[in-house]
Amino acid sequence: MKRRVALGIVLLALAVGLAGCEPTNAIPTPSPADITGTWHHGADTLVFAEDGTFTIKDVPLGVVEQSPVGLGDPPAGPDESITGTWTIGTGGTDAGGAPGVQLEFAHPQKVGFDYGLTLIVSHDYPAKLYVFLGRSDSNIRYSFTKAK
Repeated sequence: MKRRVALGIVLLALAVGLAGCEPTNAIPTPSPADITGTWHHGADTLVFAEDGTFTIKDVPLGVVEQSPVGLGDPPAGPDESITGTWTIGTGGTDAGGAPGVQLEFAHPQKVGFDYGLTLIVSHDYPAKLYVFLGRSDSNIRYSFTKAK
């Protein structure tokens, strides 16, 4: 009898532990109205216009290149200002297929070694747009929050 109780407790503990490993609900794909507007990371500004264009002002090059940083360290490089077009798509494999906002650079057409950038839509409420700085498993994010 004691073995059955002990086995039951072990199985219950295992089930509870595995429940935390199950996938979370999918992040809903935002509408263009959800994205349109001004977003900030400190003094850095990202503006999404209704016509599908965007402007980034004063974002560090390390953000565009998604360069690794130490925990609490700022991204490296000079500040960049970029214009281009945006569409809603996927955040890619780093985000597990979560929705993303894809930026295609127009001026300048290339920043560092990149012609564009994908911002992942967060699970937070209100949602944030972010990129990983370095590997996605470092979980160091550079996030933009929509102005109210």
